[in-house]
Amino acid sequence: MIKYHKHIGIDIGKYNFVVGIEGIKDTKEYENTSSGIFEFINDNKDILANSLTVVETTGGYELELLYSLCERGYVVHRADARKVKNFIRSYGNSAKTDKLDAKALGLYGKERADKLEVFKPESKQNIQLFSVSTKTE
Repeated sequence: MIKYHKHIGIDIGKYNFVVGIEGIKDTKEYENTSSGIFEFINDNKDILANSLTVVETTGGYELELLYSLCERGYVVHRADARKVKNFIRSYGNSAKTDKLDAKALGLYGKERADKLEVFKPESKQNIQLFSVSTKTE
């Protein structure tokens, strides 16, 4: 069983993403752009190194973040939205905000870390191709 120092939950939106880090009360919001992703990684590089990051699946809006984290060797799980929704419901919480979802994704990672599949891009070439294609858009 792998032991992570922290569990990070990330709620993804088209224009931004919200990060909840275990042990830190407040969440932080970043732009869902290359510069916002770079800022997030730069702000949290020490925490990311020994953590499991759980990223919400959101119709592809999560891909640049996933690939950026994988490219740097961080451990990431791409969460099934249905499973996370049921997990949140199991706590009797019906409120839905980006901040609550980010915290819940981190808790989901903490409670199920040994059962979650680590996200692996198909290939290094796909990461590079994705990186090039997003820079030209």
